[in-house]
Amino acid sequence: MKSVLSEIHSEGSIAVLTIENGPKNLISEPEFIEREKLIAWLEENPQTKALIITGNGKHFSHGADVSLFDADNVNSISDKLKKGRELLNTIEHLPILTVAAVNGGCFGGGLEIAMSCQFRIASSKARMGLTEVMHGVVPGMGGMERLSRIVGRDKALQMILQGEMLSADKAFSIGLVTKVTEEKDALPEALRFAEDIVSSASITVINSVINTLNRAVDGDADPSSGAFEAALEEAFRK
Repeated sequence: MKSVLSEIHSEGSIAVLTIENGPKNLISEPEFIEREKLIAWLEENPQTKALIITGNGKHFSHGADVSLFDADNVNSISDKLKKGRELLNTIEHLPILTVAAVNGGCFGGGLEIAMSCQFRIASSKARMGLTEVMHGVVPGMGGMERLSRIVGRDKALQMILQGEMLSADKAFSIGLVTKVTEEKDALPEALRFAEDIVSSASITVINSVINTLNRAVDGDADPSSGAFEAALEEAFRK
């Protein structure tokens, strides 16, 4: 299925969402795949246990197309950013495994997308950072709060305010990246990584575990409610 700036296809129980927009995969639309289309595609492919997001070609994404920044269109940009945040919130709360396969540049909105995934697998040549300050703005799709949760408030402040660009190894050392691969393309390793985690678990078990952890992060008073029962019911149906 093709969308605004991306394409999604299934490889068995794993879906691959590829950002496609020129050599740098610029995010000219914050809603780089229509949220409703993504939800509908996943509903039509109920066998999906994991979603991998990557970029076409050499780069994950260099982020926003800065040529579209215009102070006279703040309201229009704000509306688009809201849709982008809603999309990333949806990805972050999917009840399946999510992995970003990061090659080359992963900056600004690109890193915001990667951080909406639970895991990030990077090629050794990858570079990443929230570099919006270089253009006089700040991340607009939830990247500041996500980075703070992942690497800690102090490091997030430093990275964002300095527009710091990290190597894959540096990103790994601070916990921004889950694993660094020496392969030129991070996608094969991301596929193996996802398959290793989900291969022995049923969709019901995966959904139950991830939904519980999501609810816990969101502050639900009883995040495990119903999880054991759903898994037990499925086990006895086999």
